[in-house]
Amino acid sequence: MANEDGISEKKIIDFLRKNKNFFIKNSDLVKDLNFPLSDNSSDKVVDLEAYRYKKISQQNIDLQNQMTKVLIAGKSHLNAQKRILKSTIRILNIKSLPKLIGLIKNDLKIILGCDEMNCFITNENIKAENLTQLDNKIANSYFKNKIVTNLNQNPKGLLIFFPNKSTIIKSYILLKVRFAEDIIILAMGSKDKNKFTVDMQTDLVEYLIKIIEINLLNIK
Repeated sequence: MANEDGISEKKIIDFLRKNKNFFIKNSDLVKDLNFPLSDNSSDKVVDLEAYRYKKISQQNIDLQNQMTKVLIAGKSHLNAQKRILKSTIRILNIKSLPKLIGLIKNDLKIILGCDEMNCFITNENIKAENLTQLDNKIANSYFKNKIVTNLNQNPKGLLIFFPNKSTIIKSYILLKVRFAEDIIILAMGSKDKNKFTVDMQTDLVEYLIKIIEINLLNIK
């Protein structure tokens, strides 16, 4: 369909699509074009006022949702910092390996909100409650390139670190703690597959690992 000057609607539409700021630069034309606020007789008439209101409302909703997520994340991070600070003080006051392992299991389970936690050591001569011996080669295979946390979710790790719970654990994190010439592995698992992911922030737990290692220097 063409207008009186022989210009087709398609050309006008194409022009406006290529010049999206046309009505901003020529705002007076909006009044001349006399857009209807609403027209129930046709579903092709655009209610510009309603469109603007709907778009702005949705933008406000999106912004509010983003702010809520930021606030929740910030509050969660702050609470985790407080719990880790309290745990740090308790860890530094313990001089017994069995008691330290018991405290670590209890505190980290709460701090990280996991469903299952197991502890392993590569030294076969150290016997302690809540500690299971693990082959040194297997242990180190999960911590290559000097990393101290493992979030790769290797399926084989479920059988090794959660032997009795491998069918219910859907995600897990491994922490490496140096103990003289050996290492202690703290394995925490969750029934929620989204609890531990490869993009999870680990700065706080890595800080706690250093505190544990400092205390282990005084434990024989």
